[in-house]
Amino acid sequence: MADNTTQTEEYVQLKLVINEESNKVLFAEAGKDFVDILCSFLTMPLGTIARLLQKDSNMGQITIGCLNSLYQSVVDLDKRYLWTDSIKELLLKPKNSSEDYCSTLKLNIDDSQPTEYFICARNYFSSECRSCRNISKSTYYKCSCGSRFDRSFFLKRFCKGFVNSVATFVITDDLINIIPNSAAYTTFSLLKNLGIITSSTKEMAVNVTKEKVVDLLKCALVSKSPLTDVFLGKKPSIERSRFLTCNAENSSTIQITIQLVIRKSEGNILFAHGDQDFADLLISFLTFPLGGIIRKLGEYSSMGSIGRLYKSIAESVENQYFISEEAKNRLIDPLLASEYKSCSSILPIKEQCLNYYGYYQSESYRYRSNDPFFITDKHYKDGGRYEEMRLHNNKNPIKEGFVKGPRTYLATDDLVIGPASPISASLLINRLQIPVDDLKEKNVTIGMKECLSILNAALTSTSALTNGLGHLLSEVMEEK
Repeated sequence: MADNTTQTEEYVQLKLVINEESNKVLFAEAGKDFVDILCSFLTMPLGTIARLLQKDSNMGQITIGCLNSLYQSVVDLDKRYLWTDSIKELLLKPKNSSEDYCSTLKLNIDDSQPTEYFICARNYFSSECRSCRNISKSTYYKCSCGSRFDRSFFLKRFCKGFVNSVATFVITDDLINIIPNSAAYTTFSLLKNLGIITSSTKEMAVNVTKEKVVDLLKCALVSKSPLTDVFLGKKPSIERSRFLTCNAENSSTIQITIQLVIRKSEGNILFAHGDQDFADLLISFLTFPLGGIIRKLGEYSSMGSIGRLYKSIAESVENQYFISEEAKNRLIDPLLASEYKSCSSILPIKEQCLNYYGYYQSESYRYRSNDPFFITDKHYKDGGRYEEMRLHNNKNPIKEGFVKGPRTYLATDDLVIGPASPISASLLINRLQIPVDDLKEKNVTIGMKECLSILNAALTSTSALTNGLGHLLSEVMEEK
């Protein structure tokens, strides 16, 4: 029988095939609604994931490496150290560049607000200002015609998830296989391919609620059997993520000089001092989409079943089952939201670049305030008459970076970040009760390889600096 849900609670149906002997999910059969939800995990920025990890659910709160402490340090960071008041919101509730694809999900667990746009309605619909084609993300600025941007719009979206509505899929417990449900993949052949030939199987229908989706995301990040853990009520078999040294080449011009404070007897980094570019580097991790990180880390990525989900989508699912080629690319090579363009030099994730179009029914309605008018970022061929719009005064809120400079910032091994001072450093050393003669300072310069290594270590361990920069500590270890 299906799970009991209240009549008002939205849900997505899922059919499970279970091995009764081991009480494990062998695979699930699902339609578009559920597969779209799984796909959406790869579009989420790390800041969104960190926020969802703290949400109450059946699983409780989950810790992923240093992600939780990095997110909390931004929560605790005084706004006076940030360039603008809006930056904190952009970090704690980062924009998803695929919000157009995710906005129609039946169960969308990302509660970030969609981007709001404004036009100067007074003149846009007036024959006195026919040349007005401006759009703004703020009411603070004035249009080129001198009027305020005072009419609010949300972009009209035409995307409907990621996969085709008529397709159904078979999904294995570890998410390594998301197979189109066709004649080529019968239940028997799937069981045989999985090495499971048994008569001890049963079917179970479940109703997947939004709370279950949150639990599924959490399990997918820490477990190799997320379907079993969530839907059979098992305690997640959390596997310690393996940190693999990232051997990426320094393919960019990033060069950041920092000072490491190392405990010689243990060979670990206690904390690092650096200018605002170092703090910006670490904080920018919160803006990166999960799928983009897995793409860049490749074989060095190790996070529960997420890497397997990515590989399954990239390699196993046939292109014809996506609504478009772009829909698949949004998952395996997601974009960095346009608000974070200054971050694109830190990790080479392509940035979002939008065009804007204003549509109206006909010329007779063109200059009426009650015109059925909408704005979109897609060239909607069947949408009637349209005009190209210009983004006016598009000042990037993070053009100068996230934190103010010039000043020094301190980051601990588990990525707690804050303004540095002799007092803050000495208090940290005293709290850890480490003798001063056991400490050593070392200045290092890090590039793309080290940036990716720190990011990988931050997702797989609670010692992001020690694991991420361990290859730079050989001299210190020799001094022991």
